[in-house]
Amino acid sequence: MPIREKGYYNWEGELKASYVKWLPIFLTGIKGVYKKRFSKLVVSFFLSYSFIFLFLVFLSSHPAGNFLKKAIEVIQTDKMLFYYYYTYESFLLFFMVIMSIFAGAELISGDLKFKSFTLYLSRPLSRLDYVKGKFSIVLFYLLSLTLGPAILLIIFKMILTGSFSVSVRVFLGVIVFPILISLFLASLSIMLSSLSANARLVKVIIFVFYVMSNAIARMFYDIFKSRSFLYISISENADRFGEFVFGTRRGGFYTEGLISGCILLGLTLIFFAILAIRIKRVEV
Repeated sequence: MPIREKGYYNWEGELKASYVKWLPIFLTGIKGVYKKRFSKLVVSFFLSYSFIFLFLVFLSSHPAGNFLKKAIEVIQTDKMLFYYYYTYESFLLFFMVIMSIFAGAELISGDLKFKSFTLYLSRPLSRLDYVKGKFSIVLFYLLSLTLGPAILLIIFKMILTGSFSVSVRVFLGVIVFPILISLFLASLSIMLSSLSANARLVKVIIFVFYVMSNAIARMFYDIFKSRSFLYISISENADRFGEFVFGTRRGGFYTEGLISGCILLGLTLIFFAILAIRIKRVEV
């Protein structure tokens, strides 16, 4: 290429249409979250929880597991195995809340703080592209640390048993449950992130929203003895939805799980609507 003199000259490049305009936002955000302080610690919590269930599956199909028979008898069926993996004492849900705070609280609040929101839209990006990029970051981490290990759990069980013994319903439940919960938490964190430029405040609100929903639901249930108040609780709705998708009803009406799923889906749509209104106002 010849050396050019200083000054203006015609550009000789080629313009190409991109159908994934939000991909740079996604890739940059993935790297940014991974480089955060304590990121490896948060991921290790997810992985340690998954390794416990991998170990239990190994024990359930190995003679050496007889000494822990009582501990593993609850996961002898596939539906109980994955139901407990996703909902046992809300451990995984709590980790997902922490991850949504860790990955999503600063995504839009940071842009508001440094007034860089308009820089995104000054490029050939629409508001929808911007939301897709930010939302996909949180969704990536939530699904890769919940759905990913669950798929590996199925593969590990196949290797030990020598056959694909998981039923269609359980397999669909393994996919549907984390997707709905991840959509709910990702939309919640992104929506709250768009409401304030103070990332610390957003983190506190997300955590308090989760804790208070459970506390208020339990308080009203203890006072009025009505299971309807448990629909206020995020963890209770997740547990009921898990019973519905895996068919592990332990009490109450079977339709409770379906109602809980509709509540989580409805709240997700509401969060998206609030997010769309907020971004439109910020742009103006």
